[in-house]
Amino acid sequence: MILAAYRDTGYNIILLVHIVAVVVAFAPAAINPLLERHFVRNGGDAALQTWAGFARDYTKKLSLGSIVLLLVTGVLMILLSDEVIEFSDVWISLSFLVWFAIAGVVSALILKGERLVASGDMKGRELLAKGGPIATLLFLVMLYLMIFKPGA
Repeated sequence: MILAAYRDTGYNIILLVHIVAVVVAFAPAAINPLLERHFVRNGGDAALQTWAGFARDYTKKLSLGSIVLLLVTGVLMILLSDEVIEFSDVWISLSFLVWFAIAGVVSALILKGERLVASGDMKGRELLAKGGPIATLLFLVMLYLMIFKPGA
């Protein structure tokens, strides 16, 4: 390979970037529901609206960017794997499907919900209440696929 081969330094650097992107993309899924409840209890709608503005910016700039970076680094790792990993592997095909589902949920439910709450429309909380658990479940499915590699 030109840049790297499976499990050499170049490959491992791409793997490291892939893992960091996972943390940046999905850490808010763990903390945002707790923050939302805190702001509702202690600051009311105004505090919730301010928090949602920050969350919307984070989702737009960091989470979605990290989700795209996950796809790019994942594809690079497949290409650099010396055919140890192939696009035709069941777990890879399923991972692509789950990736598209996550990107859709984050864009259509979470980002939209954050945008609505940030603009003062508290109906956006319903989208967040649906989108957060769905994204988390899909993330867990993705972790299962990456760790256990069914069909490999």
